[in-house]
Amino acid sequence: MMNLFNWLFIFIVSSIVFTQEPCDGHCLSEEQLNAIMNDMKQLEFNLDKQLKINENLDSQIYMYIQSDSLYQSQIIDYKKQLELSAEMIKLVKPKWHENKYLWFFGGILITSGSVYLAGQIK
Repeated sequence: MMNLFNWLFIFIVSSIVFTQEPCDGHCLSEEQLNAIMNDMKQLEFNLDKQLKINENLDSQIYMYIQSDSLYQSQIIDYKKQLELSAEMIKLVKPKWHENKYLWFFGGILITSGSVYLAGQIK
């Protein structure tokens, strides 16, 4: 009896000390470990995807800054062009002696005066 008790005691102690899965604190099953590994892979994939998205956005921001500076220089050029066109309009604007109404009515007066004087001749 004592021999059986000793064997049983040794068996229980050895089963507790030498478990099949060494475990410090919390032990996880194979399914839980697979689920955690799959989650970690998914998170790594998402992180890589986010990094690519950030790189893409950074390049778009850089292109926007470049195009914005180009547009600003175009705006400045268009303002200069407007100023020059306003100066050209002032230079090309007809003078008082180039007025078409002045020449029209002057022509009528000269023609009617010539016809009147021609009618006075006897």
